[in-house]
Amino acid sequence: MNQTSVVITTLLHYSVQVRDTLEYCLRKDTYDTNLFKEKKRSILVEVDQHTPLKNIIDNSGENGEKLEKAIRDFYAEVYGEDSTILHLAEDGLRVDHAQHPAIYKHVLPIHENVNAMILGILRDAKTKNVDVAQVEEVANAEEAMYRGVAFLTLVQDLNRFFDEYNKARNEAKGEETPASRFIGQDISGMIQNINFVRGNARLTDAVYKNMEDKVVALCEYMTGRRDLPSGKRFPDVMRETVETINLYVRDAEAKFRSVYPAIINALLEQVKADDEKRARGEKPETGATAEDVKPEAKA
Repeated sequence: MNQTSVVITTLLHYSVQVRDTLEYCLRKDTYDTNLFKEKKRSILVEVDQHTPLKNIIDNSGENGEKLEKAIRDFYAEVYGEDSTILHLAEDGLRVDHAQHPAIYKHVLPIHENVNAMILGILRDAKTKNVDVAQVEEVANAEEAMYRGVAFLTLVQDLNRFFDEYNKARNEAKGEETPASRFIGQDISGMIQNINFVRGNARLTDAVYKNMEDKVVALCEYMTGRRDLPSGKRFPDVMRETVETINLYVRDAEAKFRSVYPAIINALLEQVKADDEKRARGEKPETGATAEDVKPEAKA
């Protein structure tokens, strides 16, 4: 594994940890506490240790400083010991589902920043004829999975807020109330997040665009910018949109899981080889260390 592929792999591993934080925006009976601990470790270690991400940040001036602050704020609010969003208790991980917007506030821009780094390195590698085909395939698979997971969580929250908004209006006999206006702001926030995810996507295949089109149509139904299809009600289009996203995520996840472990295993082998060279007093091939990725890390 060449140095460029090592750097991209560590960034991909980090983007997966950031993306997988969106799991806590899905309502589940239980959450894997070991995976939570690994995500918690991974989020901060990349800026606390001398890692490829930290090196890029340190050489990016003011933008690098802003990203490091964003990551540290992300850790403090979502994973930190004083977090009110995620709390590890004796009976398992407790998630405050009322605070999904706070998770999106951190995850979406950080993921886009790291993704931009990966794309930049891939472009540079191609101009220098460096072989990055394997890691590029994984980057494309991660991009597809991230968009699907982001849309799934955001649309489910959008649907929930829309139901709450209509309930508040019905209880007020159609009148706007402080409660309905507050929920309306939540709806606007979800649509802004959806537009952010959509605006940064680089996927153009028909399967992705079909899902994206369904999401856009749903937002327009809710905001009155598009009429509902003949014979359908809001619950119908809401359900159909979520079903379309779920099918997309299922296939995207299968593709991602078919290619991701290979680069992680290759990186671990590289770490092992470099450690053995260090022990012999020789110069390592890449400088990769165990802090870049742990064997137990999972997508």
